[in-house]
Amino acid sequence: MTMPGDDSAQRDAERREADRQDADRRDAAQREADRRDAARRDRAQRSVQISGVTGSVSVGDHNTVHSTYHAGAADDEAHRQLLEAIVAFRAGLAQLVVNDRTRALDGELADTEDEIRTAGRAEPGRLARLGRLLAGATSLTSLLASGETLVQRVHDLIGR
Repeated sequence: MTMPGDDSAQRDAERREADRQDADRRDAAQREADRRDAARRDRAQRSVQISGVTGSVSVGDHNTVHSTYHAGAADDEAHRQLLEAIVAFRAGLAQLVVNDRTRALDGELADTEDEIRTAGRAEPGRLARLGRLLAGATSLTSLLASGETLVQRVHDLIGR
């Protein structure tokens, strides 16, 4: 029973309304947090992580990549052809799965390429080392179209 001047019913109604508004704010905050989480998950699923790039790269649909490699100054035609073969083979090698064998071969090829670009030719010792590496990597050299050319250019220079 309510007494005149007793506003407890009014206070109860105001409390219920305040509780409803608090619940609505919590629901809205939760919906916003859920929306942000969904957006974050969507971005994470669409993200691209690149850890190492050699050669040409294209990301996305319907892209075209054009690469131009310029051989450095070589002292003679044989070294110029070897340099071109190294550049072509390394571009193909970069598309393969990286492991100890591909890393070692690419390292020796990079050193040979640098030597030809800076000195105009590769020293006989380096060519012999490269020849041995290539002989042990026939699965790689036969896999890439440029591999046979590279092997032939090295053999031409070391006299095989």
